[in-house]
Amino acid sequence: MPDIKKIRQAMIEERISEEIISKINFTDPGGNDPLPVIAIINQMDSMLSHEQCLSVMEKQGCCKSGQRDKECKKFGKQNIGRSLNEKIELLSSIQYMGTPKLNEDGTITTGIFWFQDGVYNCACPSIKKLKKPVSVTSTYCGCCAGHFLYHYQNALQLKLKLKEIKSSPISTNGSKPCDFIFEVIQML
Repeated sequence: MPDIKKIRQAMIEERISEEIISKINFTDPGGNDPLPVIAIINQMDSMLSHEQCLSVMEKQGCCKSGQRDKECKKFGKQNIGRSLNEKIELLSSIQYMGTPKLNEDGTITTGIFWFQDGVYNCACPSIKKLKKPVSVTSTYCGCCAGHFLYHYQNALQLKLKLKEIKSSPISTNGSKPCDFIFEVIQML
């Protein structure tokens, strides 16, 4: 789940005006209730450009440490010298790294295609707590994209930017999966 303090900090880093930041209620009630975070993201959607929202949300992301982090960094070191296409084909062998694909235009698409009981499901533990059906802006899913962005940068040895949240189960009532597109900014 996106962190309220990290959202505010990302807005400062993205040079969002203090006037706009001051209009958003960043009060953190604590706990794992996604509703205050959803309220902030709804405010972002109404006050920021789409690109600004993506830039703020790509800085979020869960599970950026521990075993996944170690495995992705190890993968990056072990695969130096391989082409980007080769690395992407191998990357899905790491647990929880989605289904990455190198597109013809050089972007990378990935997502979570968790289909159960006739619908696509959200992997976010906090969203799972909400009563179904759930309808939340796809901007929220930038947090999940931030997870992939962080680990893909380490595994693929490059700098990425979230280009698009193509679809999301929580903004489509489960009719579409999580699907993200990343732009390669720099090869490292």
